[in-house]
Amino acid sequence: MKKLLLAVLCCIGALMLIADDASATHLMGGNMTYEYLGLNSGTGLYDYRVTLKIYRLCDPGSSQLPVSTSIGAYQDNPGNPNLKQRVASATLNLISQQSIVPPNAGASCSFAPNVCVEEGVYQTTVSVPANTTGYYFIADRCCRNNNIANLSNPGATGQAYYAFAPAPTIANNSPTFAVPPVPFICANDTVSILNQAIDVDGDSLSYAFVTPFAGISSSGSPSPTAPTTYTWPIPTVTYATNFSSTQPFGLNSYATMDATTGLGVYVSPNQGYYVVAVEISEYRNGVLIGLSRLDIQIIVITCPTNPAPVLASTQTSYTIQEGQTLCFNVGYTDPNGDSLFLTHTGDVFNSTLVSPTATLSNASGDSTVSSQFCWTTSCNQGRTTPYQFSTSATDNGCPAKVTNTVYTINVINTQKPTSMTGPDTLCLNAATGVAYSVSSTSGYTYHWLVTNGTQVSGTNTASATVNFTSPGLATVSIVALNPFGCPSDTLTKTVYIKPQPTAVAGSDVSFCSGGSATLGTSSTTGYSYSWSPATNLSSATSSNPTVTINNTGTTPTSTTYILTT
Repeated sequence: MKKLLLAVLCCIGALMLIADDASATHLMGGNMTYEYLGLNSGTGLYDYRVTLKIYRLCDPGSSQLPVSTSIGAYQDNPGNPNLKQRVASATLNLISQQSIVPPNAGASCSFAPNVCVEEGVYQTTVSVPANTTGYYFIADRCCRNNNIANLSNPGATGQAYYAFAPAPTIANNSPTFAVPPVPFICANDTVSILNQAIDVDGDSLSYAFVTPFAGISSSGSPSPTAPTTYTWPIPTVTYATNFSSTQPFGLNSYATMDATTGLGVYVSPNQGYYVVAVEISEYRNGVLIGLSRLDIQIIVITCPTNPAPVLASTQTSYTIQEGQTLCFNVGYTDPNGDSLFLTHTGDVFNSTLVSPTATLSNASGDSTVSSQFCWTTSCNQGRTTPYQFSTSATDNGCPAKVTNTVYTINVINTQKPTSMTGPDTLCLNAATGVAYSVSSTSGYTYHWLVTNGTQVSGTNTASATVNFTSPGLATVSIVALNPFGCPSDTLTKTVYIKPQPTAVAGSDVSFCSGGSATLGTSSTTGYSYSWSPATNLSSATSSNPTVTINNTGTTPTSTTYILTT
């Protein structure tokens, strides 16, 4: 076992007993992302900042990273779904490059997994007009390195880097992968690899294995200019026998992807170079709005036996309410007593994406390592998609082993009441002591607001009694507050207070015995009428009944009729 803390990193050549005819090949993978810049008022076009990352195998004899590459922005062709029409093109220029250094063993370990991988970052701005179907950003390069085991003729196979954006009137940024791809894994070992991505828009992400794109480049045309039309679907690679997107290491291998977290788990019985592609589907309110990919090459090497660190707690998913504080320990142990180093990544630690942020300190320890995650959420951090972050525990064994864990935190919005019981139409004479209520949630309090009226009971509860003061429109509104004081959206009921109707009985009438007269006036739609007494009336419920009276005496008689409307 190793008690030295992880400190030594190196990158020198390739430790592989595999023939490598890579004289004109080098591509190990990459991915394309875009940033939405919005409408350019000067041009009337929508701008996107497109970033391409290309990974190359930097063995002796491999081609260098290109200084630039062409990109096209394509849209659907209504006349031919098998072709995409180019709307704009640009040049992606190399703006930076760096080595991707795999973790190695400590200085006292004689085993050193040496892999040389270089990352090139390319960037440009692409301007496109508005449309309703979205845009396909595509760039092509050739060729992959010759020693890839799971592809047929890999040295003549290119790569297509691709991302899809929705219609430009929809502001959307593609997700970005949180960590660089891991260059190597150990044969006959269960290995976890983080494919987790961060989405600045808070969209829901779904991860899946897919067949890598070969695109339209070739060894004879390694850097094609974006064509005016692009064959669709994008041409994919041809797998060698017994290999596929879900079985990238061949027979008796294992590869699985957590669709929610992007955590991949691999077991390969054989050493070699293998291509894997991960596609991210981006959903907003249940609707697919974006696609992006990571094309990676995993190098499987033979390693000495070294068990990976073990997560101390199996709980990795939490649900809290907005405004609530969540704290828990993140801990790992090492089965054979190696020293451990704990790191973390995720959008909850990025103040440009989340405010306030969570806290979790990197840590190191002898055989065990632990750190406390804490997050006091604010009232605007509830959302329908979960927050995620990942931790990695790296030991100091031979070679260094890493265990990756993705944590999911659901922050629940304060739930707005779904409906309010109580009348929405009242007559003014019945507009006092009117009851309104909503379904209550345990731990919640409620705030009522009334216009053209007064709340007379039910403070901070899910039921209230209201007196309305005058005819016309009134509103009864309620806001729910969760146990941590965070308000919901407002639920409002509009109430119409009808004025009391005027009762028109008409002028006094007189006539001789046996005669008749008409009382009242014409009816109004929606009104009802009641005369009292009903004696001698043609109808006691008509607005203008006929009254007929016989007087058998010698003196006049008088009857008073009262109308209620």
